[in-house]
Amino acid sequence: MQIQPSLLVVAGSLSLTITLVLAWCLSGVRYLQSGFLKRLFPNYQYLLKSHIDYLMMTGLLLVFFLLFAELRVSPSPVVVLSMCIGSLMNPFGFLVLAMKPDLRQHPATPFGALMAGASCSRRSATSARRGTWRTPRSSAREGERGYGLRAKLRCGSKPICS
Repeated sequence: MQIQPSLLVVAGSLSLTITLVLAWCLSGVRYLQSGFLKRLFPNYQYLLKSHIDYLMMTGLLLVFFLLFAELRVSPSPVVVLSMCIGSLMNPFGFLVLAMKPDLRQHPATPFGALMAGASCSRRSATSARRGTWRTPRSSAREGERGYGLRAKLRCGSKPICS
């Protein structure tokens, strides 16, 4: 099975569909005062965060698909899968917290481990896309702290910005 960048459109469409369902749930909780939805989603704020996060992920997935198509760039299948999984799983954490607000959010719990893994998969895809993967040795050799832009802005051996 070959992983194509068009998978980003499929994940973006799924994310948009989830966003629309969550918008109806928000309306039911907030304005229709539905008892069933209020029992299902006791924490309105996390439901709203999940809705907004899915909406932002939809935009990001579709923008990156269009960029890849316009620039005729073929991303790695790892990057495409990480973007899709991370974009769908990260807002899912807010949705779970909207249904069970008393859930422990510590990384040592199963919920925390799942959310940390989903978040790391998206960050790994972002790092691979930007080409900013660094090892501690290369960071020390370049004299930078973290992944700053200053080390990249060089003109020959002389730094552009000091």
